[in-house]
Amino acid sequence: MMVIKPGDRVIARSATNQWLHRRAVTGVIKGMDFPVVRVCEEEEWSKARTQGREPESFAWPAEEVKVDAEA
Repeated sequence: MMVIKPGDRVIARSATNQWLHRRAVTGVIKGMDFPVVRVCEEEEWSKARTQGREPESFAWPAEEVKVDAEA
């Protein structure tokens, strides 16, 4: 199992079982009830870096996030 690091390109499984391409904002961190990874869309990642700010992100269940091997 690969360790997820901030900045990694990842794929995250949605509630409808689709794999979505995202960017990891954090590694695996403690959530309210289970471990999560904060992720954002690639466009938000790029905008935030250009503007010198943290990207707006969403907590995603860590068990549903994988490093994107094709990235």
